Amino acid sequence: MAVHVVDSIDLQLARDIERDPFEAFDAHIDMDPFWAKEGDFYDGGFWVIGKFDQCRELLQDAETFQSEVFTEEPLLPSFAQPPELQKLRQVLLPHLSRRKTVGAEDRVRELANHYIDAFAAAGSCDLVADFAQHFPIAVFAELYGIANDKRAEFRQLAEKYLHSVGAERDSAWESIRAIVRGELQERRGNPRGDLLSGIANGEIDGAPIEMAICVNLAATVFLGGLDTLPSALGWTFRYLATHEDARRRVREQPETVPAMVEEFLRLYPVVAKERRRLSRDVDFHGVPMKAGDRVVALLSLANRDEVEFPNARTADFDRTVNRHITFGVGPHRCLGSHLARSELTIALQEWHRRIPDYRISDPSKIRFHGGIIAMSTLPLEWATAT
Repeated sequence: MAVHVVDSIDLQLARDIERDPFEAFDAHIDMDPFWAKEGDFYDGGFWVIGKFDQCRELLQDAETFQSEVFTEEPLLPSFAQPPELQKLRQVLLPHLSRRKTVGAEDRVRELANHYIDAFAAAGSCDLVADFAQHFPIAVFAELYGIANDKRAEFRQLAEKYLHSVGAERDSAWESIRAIVRGELQERRGNPRGDLLSGIANGEIDGAPIEMAICVNLAATVFLGGLDTLPSALGWTFRYLATHEDARRRVREQPETVPAMVEEFLRLYPVVAKERRRLSRDVDFHGVPMKAGDRVVALLSLANRDEVEFPNARTADFDRTVNRHITFGVGPHRCLGSHLARSELTIALQEWHRRIPDYRISDPSKIRFHGGIIAMSTLPLEWATAT
């Protein structure tokens, strides 16, 4: 088949843009795999894939479409290949399982209410700055088992990492890794039942894991939720703030919130793309691809594929089949998916129990940014008891 070629495509998207970033991809929604001559992070061109079935196929074949290392130090297990990938994931899985997540729900509800307490009576907040960027970090501190007297520093460094660039961002990241390294060293041989203990005392092929790998694993898990959950909260609350019927559903039918969360995850896959590099020549749906070629799977388009999701651009909270790939599929599927779902569900339930109705106070102040597709600000307001 003839290969469609475009001159360039912006997959990172500009920072501080006013347009809904998801709309920026829609021009490519019905295309077969195509070649982009230029992009924002690839020199020399790359393939772009956006159809649901094709993205699933690509992500499930980790031998052919291999994770591409684009950081100075490969993040583990994200950039590992089988069989090392499965061994590293087995170290983390017991601490990120559905069972473990359910056992932590009461504490997660307490944390959600702690942050809602700070602004509920004020009648307004910036959802991003006042809630979405605090709540997930606090949950991670609990999961890690960070002592109370260290959490303030941990949170400050995490927020510095989120809000800075360049050398300042790198410095914050190294400080986070230093804290993680110290916590791991304290737990080696003295486990406490938390995630860091599981990593510090984990084994691969019967041998203890090297400390450098332990630090890499622990830091990567933290990084995986640092941007993504705040972004998911932002998009979800933006939709709810502009749809009274959806807010009413959360209030009156809180048991349906998990299904609503799945639909929000489908519509707003904050990790909008996955990068891969071909390990061999392959004919992919009639398109000849060569070993070494770079490939980008656009999850944001796959989740809006009308073949898989009828009325794909519409939120359908009664959708009976929702096989979205926001968390990926195959060997690299997101390990934190159970925790993310739980945090989103609890945040919605507790917020609407405390603040049942609200609106966007000034739509002109809403800003988005690319990379991890997120909202920079979301000003909300609501009536308070007089």
